[in-house]
Amino acid sequence: KAYIPNQPFNSMRCLTVAVSALLMGSLAIFVRNIDANPVVLTFFRMTFGFLYLIPLAKFVRFEVFKNLKVISLAFISLLTITFYITSIQLIEVAIAALLLYMAPVYVMMFVILKGYEVPKFSIYSLILALIGLFLLLSPYGKLNFGLMFGILSGFCYALYFIITKDVRRFASSIEITFVTLSISSLILSPLSITDLNLLESNILWILGLGLIPTAIPFILMNYGIKFCRREVTPIIALIEPVSAGIFGYVFFGEMLTFKQLIGAILIISSVIVVVRSGVEG
Repeated sequence: KAYIPNQPFNSMRCLTVAVSALLMGSLAIFVRNIDANPVVLTFFRMTFGFLYLIPLAKFVRFEVFKNLKVISLAFISLLTITFYITSIQLIEVAIAALLLYMAPVYVMMFVILKGYEVPKFSIYSLILALIGLFLLLSPYGKLNFGLMFGILSGFCYALYFIITKDVRRFASSIEITFVTLSISSLILSPLSITDLNLLESNILWILGLGLIPTAIPFILMNYGIKFCRREVTPIIALIEPVSAGIFGYVFFGEMLTFKQLIGAILIISSVIVVVRSGVEG
């Protein structure tokens, strides 16, 4: 079986989840140093991430490739990443990351619309998240393409959460990631084949794109998640939008307004409440 047995809680090993989230937050550094469109960047990230993870193929049962839900998960994953990368190219890194991490809140909205009963404090957190979103976007005055793609990335990520809940009943996280990366690479290859000339002039950045915010975080996450409590892991993962904001400031001089910072705090706090309530699945 490809599944990894549960391990006892270990706080030090659990820190690998935090390092994973920190590295994922570095995505913008690579995206903004490769002069390519979002589809090509997604192709490079998926393809090289997949190549780095080939040694893990021994943990994959290849019959999962035949499952339609797994294939749909790959398609949704590439949409999420493409929209997110587009957003990173057009607006501040921190804003793009926070819009992506609205996903658990969108999942809760879906749960409420489906008529499921949710705790009152989760509903309050939804209201807080929407207020936070308003504060986050208010300085822009109106929606632009960067914001729209950021919001779309969050909705796609929410859909990814919903489908993953079903897929994880018969597939491990290693199998899900392996299949997602390989299928996404195949889907995008016809659209990216003409841009392979970018490899020569950007090879180090592209190799880094597949390794630092993709393959290494995946390995660390899969290692650390065995030693973290289930309710703790998603909260630690919220380091990603925080680190993305820090990288945006250090490398690109991007700063949020006071109003946006308050909005960011409200969103992150709301996501923590949603995650702790278990609504995200």
